[in-house]
Amino acid sequence: MLQQRLRQTQSNLVPELHRRAYDWYFQRGLKYEAVDHLIAAQDFDRATQLIKEIAEIDWDRGRESKLFEWFKMLPEEKICSSPQLCIFHARELLESGYIEKAEKRLQEAEVMLESAVDEAREELKGEAAPRPDFHKYELQGRIAVIRAWMASYRGDIPKIIQYSRQALKSLPKEDLMWRSVAATSLGFAHGWSGDGDLIKAHQAFLEAKNISEAAGNIYMNLLASHSLYVIEMMQGKLKENKEKFQNLIRLAEECGMSRIGIAGSNYSILGYLHCEKGEFEEGIRYIEKGIEIAEMGHDTITLVGCYFNLIRALYYKNDFTGAQSLIQKIEKIAADFTLPPWMTHTLEASKGLIWTVTGNLNAAENWVKERGLSIDDKLSQRREAEHTVLARILIEQNRLEEANQLLVRLIDNAEARTRFRGVIEMRLLRALAFYKRNDVHSALGDLSQALAIAEPGGFIYTVISEGKPMAELLEKVLADMKRVEAEKKISLSKAFVKKLLSTFKAAKPPKKALDLVEPLSERELEVLQLMAAGLSNQEIAQRLFISLNTVRTHTKNINTKLNVHSRTQAAARAKELGILG
Repeated sequence: MLQQRLRQTQSNLVPELHRRAYDWYFQRGLKYEAVDHLIAAQDFDRATQLIKEIAEIDWDRGRESKLFEWFKMLPEEKICSSPQLCIFHARELLESGYIEKAEKRLQEAEVMLESAVDEAREELKGEAAPRPDFHKYELQGRIAVIRAWMASYRGDIPKIIQYSRQALKSLPKEDLMWRSVAATSLGFAHGWSGDGDLIKAHQAFLEAKNISEAAGNIYMNLLASHSLYVIEMMQGKLKENKEKFQNLIRLAEECGMSRIGIAGSNYSILGYLHCEKGEFEEGIRYIEKGIEIAEMGHDTITLVGCYFNLIRALYYKNDFTGAQSLIQKIEKIAADFTLPPWMTHTLEASKGLIWTVTGNLNAAENWVKERGLSIDDKLSQRREAEHTVLARILIEQNRLEEANQLLVRLIDNAEARTRFRGVIEMRLLRALAFYKRNDVHSALGDLSQALAIAEPGGFIYTVISEGKPMAELLEKVLADMKRVEAEKKISLSKAFVKKLLSTFKAAKPPKKALDLVEPLSERELEVLQLMAAGLSNQEIAQRLFISLNTVRTHTKNINTKLNVHSRTQAAARAKELGILG
């Protein structure tokens, strides 16, 4: 009321009062509040100078959204008056998902830099070198940093590497904050590349972590450290990293960054680590906290990453219906938001996995055709999870020799690049393939190698999730441990095998059909089996000699009794309940 009266009676005094407020805040080091009052006073010259100072020093503090709001309030001509402002604005635009607008700002900055060079040369009357205080190369390095980040959004590995290296070459050694971003981008490039060279990725992220710590760049320290520890997890180290992620969560809280995307990712991964040990209540609580943070911050990439961890947790719990629902959520997100390639490949692998473990082989086979997968494909880290699912499908189809050929290639490729987390699953699958054809001796060779990585790494439910056949194989190992070690010349940890078997027994089995409030009729069971086999309603009607409308009625009743909304969910739920074999 008082402000309204002020504007009505002494409106000419308002700008002056805002300037006084600016002086008061600025003298006390409260720069963010000071900028707000300069913009309110329309003192854009001083506002842009202060924004440049804040963007230079505090851009790592999780306050990018505040900077983004200021840029929206600045006149266009003020932003375009400085290459530095254009670069900072491009950074904020990119962080908010406006990739094309960010590129336009970078191009405007480049034009200004070239014009400044020309003017400097003119002042020096044609001399080749510009003034010594002209920071063209430093700003070009920063432009390259943002372009490397852009390329990571598109999954363009060659461009990430090109711009990251260009940035590291152009940026002065003392520009630690921007160099830490460039080094982090380079780590992503190596980690996401077709080869998936985790050794190079680890080196790049370690360098980025060290640079960001030296620069006092908390945000980039969190991001580089998070990425470094994820790489170590992929290399088979879970036990060592649980405490590391707890420390990152603590650091984010201490620095007021507990509600930004990277904090959500840390909670999510800590949750996955608990679930790997079977601590599902605590683990899912952490993952859901990560989801909450991502939703509050409208951070789509973090949100999808949290969903993937929750899918893995639900898969471990045999909650295939819940996992399928999350997959559908991600598909809806992908329809409106361009996910990076590694996420789209993970999404596809998740779909294939759930169809396979729920016995929906018709859908799984169609998925293989749609994805163009074969055992002779050129292998890459990006599609490794999809090819591993293909191996599962081949085992389910009793095409054991083809599965073995693919798994041998996958294992060799992953071991050469230290992707040992994947190697555990691949060797377990190969052991199960041998076991399925009654070659127990060969099965034990791969099982022993898988457990040799799983035990020190802390992988429990990666083994448990392979189900009853794996439990049977472990029982055989335990019953004849001495002979196994003597004949195969292998060493198995008896304590670890016992721990796995006790976990198998304690694990909550899939719900049985008697959990249904109303059981399915014999005819509904017949329809459900044909649905799970991939037959259309018309094909089911012809097979059972009933009308199409009757099939639709049965389908509706099945969905109601199983509390699902689609054929895929019905098949998954039926498998979970033990209704389908």
